[in-house]
Amino acid sequence: MTLRALVVDDEPIARRRLRTLLKAEPAIEVIGECETGEEAVTSVRKLDPDLVFLDVQMPGLDGFEVIEALGPTACPAIIFVTAYDRYALDAFEVHAVDYLLKPFDRARLHDAVMRALALAPSRKQRLSALVADIGATRPVRRLVVRTRGRIYFVRADEIDWIEATGHYLTLHAGRDSHMVRETMGALEARLDPERFLRIHRSTIVNVDRIKELQPTFHGEYVVTLLSGTRLHCSRSYAGRLDGLLRS
Repeated sequence: MTLRALVVDDEPIARRRLRTLLKAEPAIEVIGECETGEEAVTSVRKLDPDLVFLDVQMPGLDGFEVIEALGPTACPAIIFVTAYDRYALDAFEVHAVDYLLKPFDRARLHDAVMRALALAPSRKQRLSALVADIGATRPVRRLVVRTRGRIYFVRADEIDWIEATGHYLTLHAGRDSHMVRETMGALEARLDPERFLRIHRSTIVNVDRIKELQPTFHGEYVVTLLSGTRLHCSRSYAGRLDGLLRS
């Protein structure tokens, strides 16, 4: 059995060394390499590798965010590669095939490859659990916006407010707006609760963008954002804003 592999690391020397070591592994065919997390997402979708050697700490999207952006149906098996051992526990908690701590030798790399081969038949089930665990334990930092032929990454802290629009959500970020196919409840659970509040069944707001709260009848509020946008906070969600006022 041969695994088609992608190498992802922001350091050229690290990519070159890993590719050199992998030449001694007949079960691995390296089909490409990437320098950033964004490139990794695009390359995985284009090349459909069986395995990715993925650096954890990179500019832009980090290794965990790459996996989250791909989702369980597109994500291949993952071997994390990093110089920081503090990520090891996180790597295994999300069911990565293995974790290579730099600098590693040929024997350690071979062990990781053997693990990947052994786990290949069940990789889809493991990856579904992996993505679910990431979503459950880490507030999302970037949201993936897919349009025809393109993928955008919208930083959560750039979002002013979110509204439900049919089966989609619209992310309002400054003058831009982006649509994602997700439920309001699912996205609310992934956002940082210290930064984002749901103020209506169809509205979530970034509290850092709130300029003014105007009480109205029956315990409701008009929420004015720094942009001038006025939103309605319904009575059933007003208690969350009351907590904000007391903080």
